[in-house]
Amino acid sequence: MRTNKRITIGLISLACLTSAALIGTAAGSLAWYAYSRTGTVSYRGTSVSNTALLNVGIVDDGPTYKISAATITQYGLTRESIDNHSIVFCHSTNGLDYRVIQEYLSNSTYAVDTLSPITTQVPSYDASGNLIFYKSPEYGQTNISSYAAEESDYVKLPFAFRVGNANNEGIVSDDIWLTGCSVQASAKNIHEAVRIHLDNGTTKFIMKPANKTTSKESTKLGGLLDLDGDGTYDYDDELKECYYGLADNAPTYASSAYGPSTQLDNVNGVSDTSEASTFLAKHNERAKAVTNIATIGPKVVENETYGTVTPLINTTTGAYYAGATGKPITTTSAVTGVGYATFTIYIEGWDHSVIDQASGYDFNLDLKFEINKTN
Repeated sequence: MRTNKRITIGLISLACLTSAALIGTAAGSLAWYAYSRTGTVSYRGTSVSNTALLNVGIVDDGPTYKISAATITQYGLTRESIDNHSIVFCHSTNGLDYRVIQEYLSNSTYAVDTLSPITTQVPSYDASGNLIFYKSPEYGQTNISSYAAEESDYVKLPFAFRVGNANNEGIVSDDIWLTGCSVQASAKNIHEAVRIHLDNGTTKFIMKPANKTTSKESTKLGGLLDLDGDGTYDYDDELKECYYGLADNAPTYASSAYGPSTQLDNVNGVSDTSEASTFLAKHNERAKAVTNIATIGPKVVENETYGTVTPLINTTTGAYYAGATGKPITTTSAVTGVGYATFTIYIEGWDHSVIDQASGYDFNLDLKFEINKTN
């Protein structure tokens, strides 16, 4: 059985204004979504315009603060009480240093310098409104939803946004938009697995930033897998193939063993069929194959894409607007002028890019945020 690996990351910096970047290096064994990588996570930005600045903060509620008073003083930050929250804001001209973010995460229950690839399975939320994640299975653990992921498996940062005018007065009811997104890999397609879950208190969605189309993308959350890397799909003690994940219908099996198998069978519908992988294998000659694989109906998660979130632009006024697809990241309050958005960054293990052959390659995620140009 292959040992589940973790992803090593490091938080670099969060600058106050318009963009964010996630950079990492994939390395090691990629068994389904069990793989390791080393790299960095960084957030950086500049002013939005000459008269309006987008300030970024971290919600750091007590009773015990995660960011110390000494750190706030050292990096020129301010702690402010707004909307019954304690928010640590950066100044308009200074960045939120990576050591501030690391201190926040180090004193939280979430990942600091490692990520374990996980899945949402069928997206659902707990009583507190948090997205529920599940960890990678080991050989034969077909009911993935029985194995909850740990909070230390992913990064979760509760951001606050404030749009200030020349006098640093909060501008109310202003939309914050995602207007730039670049996801690249040095080779293979490991960047395809990056997901961002956004929760702004009103809207929740999962986005696949690598997809630039204006149509949502579905990720299948079930299928046959080769977790032990022997080149054949896994099977259980009864010599029945293991169907991992959830499906609309129960698997049915052949009455006899598959027999000699020389061809890869693309039961999961992977796009790259040039070589075997966790998602693409042969049937074991000793195993009884799943016979209703085409109609079993794996559960799916609908992902927003960069193309469905980024706004349209009014060619006359230059203003951003939602149109049929665009979604504001958040909107500043009509009362306090502060908007909130919690970003959870994780690797979706059911993405077909998470395979052994993708190990050792870099991926980069860069996000740019802006306010409405008419302000």
